[in-house]
Amino acid sequence: MTFNDIKILWHLSSGAKRFGYWIMIRNHSPKKGQAARKGIIAFFQAGLGPMGVRWQYQKCSSGDYILKLDDERDFLFFLLKIK
Repeated sequence: MTFNDIKILWHLSSGAKRFGYWIMIRNHSPKKGQAARKGIIAFFQAGLGPMGVRWQYQKCSSGDYILKLDDERDFLFFLLKIK
C-alpha cells in the first residue's frame, strides 16, 4: 500500500482530547477484506508507530476508514502528503 492508494473523502478536528483529528479515507488498493485491513494497519504503523499510541482507525464501509490521530502535526503531515 502507498499514499497513491488512499483518497481523502473529508477531514475534521473534533475537539476531543484524545484522537481528535479525523480523516475519512478510501482505500483503492486491489486487496479486499482481511488483507486490505492488514495492509492499512501495516501502512499506518510504518509511519505513525503502534496503533493506540498516536493513531487508531475505525472501519465505516467496504474500503472506507476513519483515521483518528492524536497529534495535529501528524494530521497536517498526512493531509499534505496525500494532496
